[in-house]
Amino acid sequence: MFDLTRKICMASVVLATLLFASCIKDEVESSDDTTLVSIGQAAPDFTVDMLDGDKITLSALRGDVVLLTFWDPECPTCQKQMDVAEERIVQRLQGKNIHYLPISRGYTREYISDYCLSRGYDFPIGLDPQKRIYGLYATMYVPRSFVIDKQGIIRHIYVEYELDALDAILSATEQLAK
Repeated sequence: MFDLTRKICMASVVLATLLFASCIKDEVESSDDTTLVSIGQAAPDFTVDMLDGDKITLSALRGDVVLLTFWDPECPTCQKQMDVAEERIVQRLQGKNIHYLPISRGYTREYISDYCLSRGYDFPIGLDPQKRIYGLYATMYVPRSFVIDKQGIIRHIYVEYELDALDAILSATEQLAK
């Protein structure tokens, strides 16, 4: 009887880990505790491989505002944002000296390529399969966006926001580009 109870407990722990580890909640740490950068700090520099084969270095975008967004294809909130990104983000920011830089967190090029193709995403997407870039900014929780000004300074941080916050994020981003 003890072995059966133990096996059930272990199975419950494994199931809970699988369900909650990917993107949204971990009741142990707050989003503030998992954010490794601060508003007013220079954004950590990186070079990201893009899905289309290009590379982008964050510091090369200085002079423009950057909306850096980390996302996970298994996160329902991230899925909702990415599904409207072309219409609500890319088109809105086009021609405004603002770079939208969505970076997938923790998945291979092949997985993200298939995922984007199946969902009809047709805009540049960065790849961070080992979460090295994400690890410069945070330890957990997505979606997570950083608005970086023309000088490379972090001006706004948004963590675990719902889709209805997108307009406020974009307005803050546009204000910095003026």
